[in-house]
Order: sequence, then C-alpha cells, then structure tokens
Amino acid sequence: MKHVVFAHRKLSFGGGERVLLEQVAALADLPVKVSVIFRKEPGRRDIEPELRERNPNVAEVRHLPGAVGAFRWLRQTRPDLLVLCNHKGVQRALPWLARFGVRIPTALTLHEHYERHLRKYRGVRDLVDRWLCTYDFTAAVRQHLGAAPCSIIHPLYPRPEARPVDAGERRAARLALGLPEEGPVVGYVGQIDGRKDPVSVLRFAEALGGDPALLFAGREEPGTAAALQAALDASPLRGRTRRLGPLPDLGTAFAALDLYVMTSRNEGFFPLALIEALERGVPVLAPTVGGIGTVLKDGEGGFLIPKPDDRRTIDTALLREAAGRLAPILADPAAWEAQRAKAHAFGTALTRDYDAAARFREAVAPWL
Repeated sequence: MKHVVFAHRKLSFGGGERVLLEQVAALADLPVKVSVIFRKEPGRRDIEPELRERNPNVAEVRHLPGAVGAFRWLRQTRPDLLVLCNHKGVQRALPWLARFGVRIPTALTLHEHYERHLRKYRGVRDLVDRWLCTYDFTAAVRQHLGAAPCSIIHPLYPRPEARPVDAGERRAARLALGLPEEGPVVGYVGQIDGRKDPVSVLRFAEALGGDPALLFAGREEPGTAAALQAALDASPLRGRTRRLGPLPDLGTAFAALDLYVMTSRNEGFFPLALIEALERGVPVLAPTVGGIGTVLKDGEGGFLIPKPDDRRTIDTALLREAAGRLAPILADPAAWEAQRAKAHAFGTALTRDYDAAARFREAVAPWL
C-alpha cells in the first residue's frame, strides 16, 4: 500500500486547512495510507475528526514541529509521496535527508504569488517534484523557485446547494443579532486577525455615509481585537457596531448583511468566506490581492479595491473611493437587489462544475 504524508502548519480552522482537508479527502477511494503531521498549536486539532471521517485511510495524525523530529520520522517511514505546505521543520529536514541518501518525492502547495511567500521555499526548491498552485502564478514560481512542473488547482470544492437569503430571513437574522431591521448593514464574517485588518472595514463603513450598522463575527486575535476596540472608541459608528465573536454557525451573521467587506492585506486564491457570502446573495467588496482580482468581476455581485502590495493596509483614499462608488448603488433598492441576484449566481457557479479533487489526484498520480 502506498503511503502519502501531508505536512502542514496547523490543524485549526482556516483556508489553508480547508485545502489540506480536500487534498486528503481526494485520496479516500484509493488504496493509499495517509499520515498527517503538523507543527503548530498541538492542542487545537479542529479538523482532525473531519480528516478521519472523509478518508478512512488516515492512519496517523501527529504533532511533529521540529526539524530533528521530522528528519527522524521521515527517515524511518520513507513515504512514497510528501505533500508539503508551510511546515518549517520538514523544510529544514529535507535537505539533510537528501544528504543521507533519502530522497522523498515531494509536491508543495503554494497559496500566494508574493515573493516573500515564495522565498520561504528556496531551501527546498531543488527537492520539489511538483508545485501545486492555487491559482496561476507559474511565472512567479519560475522566477523565484525553479522549473519543476506546476499544477493549477483552484480550491473550489463541492458545496451544498445554496439559495439566496430573502428579505424575511434577513430581518429575522438582524433581530436575532440585535441589529436594526432597516438601513444598510455591512461587515466582515470570519477569522479576525492583523492580516484581515478589521480596522479598515470600520474605515470603509465610516466613509460610506447613511449611518450604516456594522457587524463583525468570528474569532478575534487578542492584539487585533484591542486595536479594533480602540478605533471603535473614537468612531461615530461605535454605537452601531456589533461584535459577535466566534459563533457555532456563522450563517445568521452572513444572512444579516447587505454588503460583505474584506480588507485583507493579503490572501491566497479566493477566500471561502467570499464564496459563502456570494452564494447567499450578499454582494462583496474585496481587494485585488491573491487570486481575488482574477476571479471577481467588478460590478457583477462584487466590487474590487485595487491594492498593489501584500504588506500594507489599504490606503484611506482607496477606501473612500470604494465607499463613494458603492453608496448610491446600496441606496437604490432595485439596483442593490440586482447585485444580490448577480452575487448568488456567481457564487454558486464558482464551485458547480469544478472538480479540484480530480485535479489533485492527477497531479500526484505519478507517485501513487
């Protein structure tokens, strides 16, 4: 029986972890033993139950953070394929394994085209047999990492049939969450950390005018939560903002929104939260980072903020420009209803006919 090892950063919920889940699940019908090793947050194994449920051939899930432990374990197990994603211990172990004559076929998952992301893998670029890119940034891979083949596999996975939220459901969600029944509600739903930059969501809402209500839902990283609170304390929207924290089901938060606002400093291909908003008929505003600008069409249920870098916050002038562009459309019920319909159609079409599992199996087939 072939043995595939997935080496990942962590097993708590996140976009990269969703990709790991789907990669593991893609091998469920093959006679392949699977092991998963990870390096961070040993006490948080959020996705382990789903890993085991979706692939009964998962034999082991092991916290293995350091290079020495990874070296010893990989030298002993000698898998037929290593699928690597941001596991620094494994990255440091691979060159030493090669020096000892242990060459493990390796596919490496890349989520972002930014140079600072790609250069993390320079130390193993000569040991990688295939790059797995979540969108087409082959030219950047060639420039910074080398000539190994690239497989483009968008992280678009089958989802239950979704229907748009209607006006009654929207009102009910707002009542349940303590939000005004009428008037625009904008906000962000998902993990809230420095990279997501929630203060810029607030700045956009302030520039929007029309006295909107503002919603944040999701687990808040402590430092980011403190910065957001400080900004809210000085904001005219402080009394119209709800921060719900983590919820067992984020569906109600999505349903309450008129506009989903993402102001991330950087992203990978296309965040799952954007799909969750779109398929519910909630238009989105997002920056042109990662692969977002290659997929989202401006004015077709989504709106783009041009962002040329992956490090800094979005410039205030760009937030104001976006607010000025969206305010009249948001204030026109018929125009915004048309955007809701476009958002739903686009969001559901994204995943309907895309078989990422088949593309992953095809990419790793030479070693299985």
